[in-house]
Amino acid sequence: MKVSDRTITAGQAGIILFILLFANKVLVFPSLIFEGADFEAFLIPILSSILEMGLLYLFYKLKNRFPDQTFVQILRQHFGKAVQIVFYVAFSIYFLSKAVLLYNVTFIFFRNMIYKDAQNLVFLFALLPIINHLAICGLRVLGRTAQLFFPVILSIVVFCIIVGCFGIDSAPLLFQTSAAKFFTTFFRHFAPFGDTVFLFLIIDKVKVEKGQWKILFSCAGGALFLVCLVSFIFILSYSFTSFMHPFAIFEIMSFVKEYEGLGRLDLISMILIILFTYFQLAIYLKMFMFSFDGVFEKIDQVYGVISFNVLFLIIINFLIVNLEQAVMYGQHILPFFNVLPFAVLPIFVLVMFARRKKEKKT
Repeated sequence: MKVSDRTITAGQAGIILFILLFANKVLVFPSLIFEGADFEAFLIPILSSILEMGLLYLFYKLKNRFPDQTFVQILRQHFGKAVQIVFYVAFSIYFLSKAVLLYNVTFIFFRNMIYKDAQNLVFLFALLPIINHLAICGLRVLGRTAQLFFPVILSIVVFCIIVGCFGIDSAPLLFQTSAAKFFTTFFRHFAPFGDTVFLFLIIDKVKVEKGQWKILFSCAGGALFLVCLVSFIFILSYSFTSFMHPFAIFEIMSFVKEYEGLGRLDLISMILIILFTYFQLAIYLKMFMFSFDGVFEKIDQVYGVISFNVLFLIIINFLIVNLEQAVMYGQHILPFFNVLPFAVLPIFVLVMFARRKKEKKT
């Protein structure tokens, strides 16, 4: 099977980046950070967003330095094939782990809200065919589909935030937690961040014309700003009862459930979560395919899809079955995977820049 991954525009890459940066931070994330850091929790997404934008800036510098080379070629040229393979194995584990956490949180949300007796099979039957199709059709098809749905997604996000503002009924009481507790909470709940790393895998496939970098930075900045806003509204709305309301983007709508006979408005947030889940899982699968191809370059790409599906099904059916286990997985395992985008990758890229600078001087 040959998958045609043609180039995507800066706008399409920006929209994909927006979806990734926003989607996995607006369900359980705000509740968990407030539980650990009290009102100072609103600073955690701000600090994390700064690091995320730093990772995007690193991609900007690398793309300008190597505009047409693949990331495989860049790593192999400067560090050898062994380092390149290790990186791509780490990428495949990283994106698979992210997909597992996303699916489990979303599955638990919909089972609690709608299908209380439903099992994994029902959700997998609805999800897997679509995300596999989106990934197999190619990167450009995925980008164009995201571009088509983006106005709807953005409109619903803004609507949810506006409605959520009506539920604010408290003021923040700052300096109620220690620095040690704050940074412990920051590290434990850092797992949802780091998705900007997907741009490095498709560095040769992102076509950025002169003056278009502002599109990528605007989409990333907009998504992270909205994440901070949702977290802040949730913290002010629920304060000390946040542990009873784990699903932030849905819960902030619950203050205005019905309006003038229009029905339950909080169902709109469910539509948003459904759209985000489809796109984000499809993007994670696509990135796993790129990672798999970076390790097994001569094997048919269909094996990357099969490997993801098999591993994904095994993990979600035998490892995580409830919200408590999903949260434990996100708190105690996934944060260590973020060493890859926020420590290992920047170090190697900076070493690469230093080498090139030294070579030019000599």
